[in-house]
Order: sequence, then C-alpha cells, then structure tokens
Amino acid sequence: MPTANDIILSNVLSINQELVSFNETQPIIEKILTTAIDCMSVDGYFFFKVSSDKQLSLNDFKIKSIQNKLDTKDTSIIFSPRKLNTAKPQKTATELCANNLEIVCVDNIHNHSDLDTSGFIKLEELYGYSTTSVLGIPLIDRKNILQGVALFINAKDNNGKNINFTPQTKDTLISICHLLTITLENNHLREAYSSLLESFIEVIIRAINTKSPSTSNHCQRVPIIVKLLTSAVIEENNGPLKDFDMSKNDWHALNLASYLHDCGKLTTPEHIIEKATKLETVNNRIHEIRNRFEILRRDAHIRYLQKRLADIDSKENLQATFVSEVKQLEDDFSFVARCNTGDTPLSDSDKDRLDKIATQTFTRYFNRMQGLSWGEKNEISIPESYNHPAQEPLLQDRIEHMRDGYNHGELYNLKTEKGTINKEERKKINEHINVTINMLKALPSTPEIEKIIEYAGCHHEWVNGNGYPNQLTGDQMSVPAKVMAIADVFEALTAKDRPYKAPKKLSETLSIMQEMKNIGHLDPDIYRIFITRQVYLDYANQYLETDQIDDIVPEDYL
Repeated sequence: MPTANDIILSNVLSINQELVSFNETQPIIEKILTTAIDCMSVDGYFFFKVSSDKQLSLNDFKIKSIQNKLDTKDTSIIFSPRKLNTAKPQKTATELCANNLEIVCVDNIHNHSDLDTSGFIKLEELYGYSTTSVLGIPLIDRKNILQGVALFINAKDNNGKNINFTPQTKDTLISICHLLTITLENNHLREAYSSLLESFIEVIIRAINTKSPSTSNHCQRVPIIVKLLTSAVIEENNGPLKDFDMSKNDWHALNLASYLHDCGKLTTPEHIIEKATKLETVNNRIHEIRNRFEILRRDAHIRYLQKRLADIDSKENLQATFVSEVKQLEDDFSFVARCNTGDTPLSDSDKDRLDKIATQTFTRYFNRMQGLSWGEKNEISIPESYNHPAQEPLLQDRIEHMRDGYNHGELYNLKTEKGTINKEERKKINEHINVTINMLKALPSTPEIEKIIEYAGCHHEWVNGNGYPNQLTGDQMSVPAKVMAIADVFEALTAKDRPYKAPKKLSETLSIMQEMKNIGHLDPDIYRIFITRQVYLDYANQYLETDQIDDIVPEDYL
C-alpha cells in the first residue's frame, strides 16, 4: 500500500510536469493545495493572492468535510479582501502572515484575543463548522516579493479528530508550498512579460501613428480581418484545412503578430510611405514643372506680340500659331500631370512622349546656386554651370537628384510604369519586413516570440516562392502566416485613407485578389474560404463605406 510520502512524490511529479507546460495557473494552484491537505491529513485550505495594490483577496478554498455545502459567494464575503499594512488593532492570521512575512501557526484560533477571528466565527455561524488549528504560510518568491498566503485549517489525526499542526506536517506543507510559490512567480513573470510585450506594441503603434496615420490604421485593421479569416478556417469541415485548429497561445501570438507586422515601417522614410504622386518628395514637384509650362506659354505670347509689332505675318496666321502652341502646351502638361498620379500603367509610347516633352527647353536667368544649403552645394560637381543663364529641359534628371541612394529625377520618376513608387523606393519599402523581423528578434526568445516572428515576417511571401524576404513556398509557410498575407492585401486594397490611391469597391478588390490567387501570390485554399464564407462581407459591413459595398456573387471570384 502506498505511503503518504509515495503519494506526495507521485503528485509532486505530476505537478512538476504541469509546471513545464504551464498553460493554466489556477488548476495547478488547486492541485498543489489539494495534494497538500490530502497527503498531510488537513481538512481545508484558503488561498489568498496579493494584488498590485497590496490587497489580499481570496482566490481558492476547500474544506473537505463541508465542501458540498460551501457557497463561493458566502465564503468570499466571510473572507473579504483586506488591505495590507493597515493600522488596525486586530489582524487576521492571514494579514499577520502577510504583513510580517512569517509563518503563523496557532493551535486554537479562538484562544488568541489579539487576532481577528470574525471570519471563522461567521463560518461557524453559517455552516456549523468549527476551526481550531491554523497554519499560515507566506508565499515569498526569489525576489522577496509576497505572491500570496496559503492558510491551512484543522490538522487531523488518524481518527479524524482536530489536532495541532505537528512539526513534520508543518515542514512538509512548507515544502509543498514552495511549488505553489514557483507557480505564482512564473505566472507573475509571464503576465509581466505579456504586459511588457503589449506595451511594446502600444509604443510601436503610437510611433507609427505619429509618423504615418494610414499605416497605423492598417496595423489596427489587419488584426480584425486575421481573426475573422482564421476563425473561418477553423470552422471549415471540408478540404485540406478541415483539421486545422489553434491553441490559446497560437491565437495570442497571431494577434500580436498582426498588430506588429508592419512595425519595420518606422524606418521607412515618410516621403516614401505617404508618396501620393510620382514627383512627390516632401512636396509634390508638379507645381515646379507647371511653372515651367507657364514660362513657355508666356514666351509664346511674347513671340506672338513681337511678331505682331514687327508685322511679320497676318494677324490671323499669328493668332492661329499662338493658339496651336498654347494648345500643345496644355495637352503636354495635362499628360505629364496624368502620368504623375500613377493611376494607370504607362505604355512604351507614353514613355516616348515623356522623353519628347523633356527635350523642350526654357531659359533660366537666375543663379541656381543661391539659397542652397552647404550639403546641397557640395553635391553639385560643376557649380559654375548654374551661375549664369542657361537653357534647361522642361523635365529634368540632374546629378543632384541622385541622393542617399534615391533617384529624385523628374523624368525618371514620371516614367515609373505602375503606381507612384520607383524601384529604389520599392526596395526601401520592401526592407520594412526585414526590419520588422530584426526588431522582433531583439525581444527575448520564447516559443511565442518565434511564432510572432514567423507570422509577421511572412505576410509578403507568395505561395509560389516569388515573395520576399525569403522566397518561401506555400509548403514552407504556416496557415496563420498565409492568412496574414490575405488580410494584408484585402485591407490595403479597401483602405480609404491611403494618400496614393482611392479606396476600391469590393468587386474591384476581389477581382484583383482572384488574379493574385491565380498567379500564385495568395494561398488558394484559404482564399476559397475567404470567399465562400464571405469573410470579406463580414469585415465590409463593419468597416467599409456604403458605396464600396457592391453586389457580389461569390462563385464569380473563386
């Protein structure tokens, strides 16, 4: 027959195994304290936790002889929360134990007039249960911080009679409570780490919001889509994803990753993140080019007036020539302005026309070197070429446009084929994912952080292996990572706060995403669930403008 020590050892080993996995704290607390009273013939325990504001509150209790009669509500009132270190004439055994950080062992609680025994008196009044022996053990962690108090009541002999706590019983309960202290300390550290991580997220979001409100809004909306889509995938009963599920820790990691997936954009220059037109740096330089067209129009007018005064040709012919020149300038500027917006892709003929427009010149009379900073002047290799009047092209790519690895040339940027971002700027934007990964890798390495890094770091990977930064294929990506990719695309296309594009309707968005699925950008199985379970509509009804939500036939977008 197993001895008490055998039972203790068996239960302690079981508890240690649970501490390793450490998914839920409360069941471990209950198991440790139940093991303690069962093995040492003690009738009951009360466990009090210490809050951050130094208040003792009842967290768990058990009295074997009357457990079926006990009411949680009554017990919480009997042992109501007590503030530590208050100047009261009488203190409960629990308060005394907590305030002095010492073990309290009382043979008969009712024989101590200096103790507040009101709780035990009330317990007897309600349930007819008499408390005699009491052992209070402060649970002090390795940093000498009080985590709680374990209060044991009514030690028993072999006949079930109340006795005093023996030295052996006392020592064994103290040893078992060390496990409880470790559990509480680990839980405190885990909560503190989780709180620190969430505070880190909040700091990052605030920083992004200050730098780029649209990026901040994106980082707060993507988690909503991620949650909707992941839930839909879990609910799927057919196909290759029918067995997919997420643990509580997986959900937590995915939620944090979805908030942090673009944190690397903190290092992306603002003029790139918010670049609404091709000529935009700090400001939209289309105005500078428009002024040059104004100069050319004024020059045409001057030529017309000079020819009229010189009576070179008839008034009608001169007017026709002037009107034709103005019309051509207006057409050319309208074309340049249209190219600047990046709304439609440029063709080769469009680029040729830009080159032709760029060959037109105007006369600069004022010194280009005046008013420049020392750094700007230092970048100009032949400053004397800017000192005197000169003929300059209408659209310019100058040496000083090449700066800090970027090409700010006017013609160069206007010839960007699609969108407003040129290839150097695109490369810089793409670097944000590497920065995100490196920022997250700087956090203490835990299994949860590893998952956060994976989920956040894969949202620009393509299932066909053509994404970035690591060209992973779908087989190398987890389901949550592929969910992140779809959520990121959907939010970006439907967002109404992007300075470089108008928000798209659902039909436009789903057509684009369907093509992205077809070319191997998005995972086809998760995309199918996104469409068939109408995740897009759940999000749209809450967060999109009414005019963005048009009629959708899901089958048309599979």
